[in-house]
Amino acid sequence: MTEQDGARHAERMFPAPVDHGIARPDRAVATVRSGTDTEAGGHRNELWYQGSGRIGEKAVESIVIYPPTRGVVGQGDPFEPVRIGLLIDMDLGQLLADTIDPIILAVEDALNEGVYDRPVEILTVDARGLPRENYRKVRQGYEKLVEAGCTVVIGPFISDNALNLRDTVNAAGVSALSWTGTTLFHGEYCFTVANGDIPTEGAMAASWCFQNGLEKIGFFWEQGSSGDLYADYFRTAARQYDLEVIKEVRLTPNPRNFQQNLATMRDQGAQAIVYMGYGYSTFHFAEAFKALDWDPPRFMGTAFMFYSNSNKWAEGLEGWHGVDQLGEDGANPNYEAMLERFEARFGRVSRNVVVALSYDSARAAIHGIANARIATPEEVKTGLEKIKWMPCTNGGPGCYLTFAEYDHRGYKGDFLTVRELRGGELHFRGYHRPAWPSNTRSPLLKQGER
Repeated sequence: MTEQDGARHAERMFPAPVDHGIARPDRAVATVRSGTDTEAGGHRNELWYQGSGRIGEKAVESIVIYPPTRGVVGQGDPFEPVRIGLLIDMDLGQLLADTIDPIILAVEDALNEGVYDRPVEILTVDARGLPRENYRKVRQGYEKLVEAGCTVVIGPFISDNALNLRDTVNAAGVSALSWTGTTLFHGEYCFTVANGDIPTEGAMAASWCFQNGLEKIGFFWEQGSSGDLYADYFRTAARQYDLEVIKEVRLTPNPRNFQQNLATMRDQGAQAIVYMGYGYSTFHFAEAFKALDWDPPRFMGTAFMFYSNSNKWAEGLEGWHGVDQLGEDGANPNYEAMLERFEARFGRVSRNVVVALSYDSARAAIHGIANARIATPEEVKTGLEKIKWMPCTNGGPGCYLTFAEYDHRGYKGDFLTVRELRGGELHFRGYHRPAWPSNTRSPLLKQGER
């Protein structure tokens, strides 16, 4: 009997990294043509601002992107991809492909530029939660990405889920790049590449009313994680501009009496309607306005951007002004150049805000990884905080993305705009560049307004 007889030998705990064998010397390349199960050529949108995907399509769970080799032959085991998680927490309608494909493009662009030189994996979970489904689902989705070794997560998108996940994210220590506009998503590992700015949206609505001479307002706001933020900031700005809120309605998840409330507001002399909420009430508004044969000036927050979600949703938004993030047409060179690469890469044109949001989010994620000393969540968090004045495809030419210690709200500058959907066309109506009421008669100010 030798001393080795009966000994237990350590086996490799985890499988060795797999090299897909697709790396090219001249450019970054991914394991998929596109990020969903829709075949090439199957994407289409009836109007330029609508999502170009297919209702019901599914995301590819794992996408690996290899950097260009530049002719260098590696030695030893292949490098395991660094993982970026994508947490889908809502029904994206026609926007799933327009969410995932720009992430692929952003990572490919960064690898082509030499920002990072290791493979990157985009790992997606579909874990839809609040406000339609159970709170626990989105927590489990995020935890699955953490357990899988993601160093940073893109998502959640909805404010309710951001607030629901806040403590989980900070406890797990894996940064989440959320699209929420709420200020309540905060902490060491909570970052935003925000699809709006909830307190500011309330102020924007009041400013819009004031600038258009609309003094008597009917106000709807929606119960939820951000309802009080919307309402409080709108009321404060309304007082500043000396607006009169003649009737205020709090909407529940299944609202009632839309037509009755609107009729009362009309009879009381409302000159405009302001709505701040999730956007699920849009269809109720459309039906009530039609029944009343009333087409008042009206303004809503970032729920306005649901025009990209489905063609029917866009029809329900007819006549509204709202908070958008697409800059003035043709004004942002970063956006226009990205769309050219997007069309060349995926064979379709899709000019909606989600393409820009996804691209900017993925750029933040990959640059956070590249800035890190090592690819661990703790170091990637520090890497995100090192991002300064990153060019953005969203917003106007004066929009950029920057983080710092204790400043995890990324978008700065012209990232909020006002658009109107009228006659089936989406019209740019200006950037949000507030001024004191005392300045409104200034000739210099008027010359500088867009």
